[in-house]
Amino acid sequence: MKTPMILPWLARRTGVSDSRAEDLWRIACRQAEWFTGERDGSSYWGMVLQILLILLEQERWQAYPLLVWPCLLMQRGLQRWFLLTQHWRLPLLRVCRPLQPGRPR
Repeated sequence: MKTPMILPWLARRTGVSDSRAEDLWRIACRQAEWFTGERDGSSYWGMVLQILLILLEQERWQAYPLLVWPCLLMQRGLQRWFLLTQHWRLPLLRVCRPLQPGRPR
């Protein structure tokens, strides 16, 4: 799997090694495929980028002391909740879109 050209820049920006950033890219691709049910398309690539940024941010916060961890856990829980709502919202939008008034059936 080819990695994006922006990945080394994102890795340096967050203080993560290039090899670790590639691992996180693969993880983000797998999670995005699970969330969207696709392997290509704008929603898939948008979700990959969103998950990658979350994973890179988590890697950056791992070096912080234990006093910061409660805030980080809460933030991670909120981000996961957002991703889950996106996962369930996309199929519902596809089903409900033909029912909107003013659209041809």
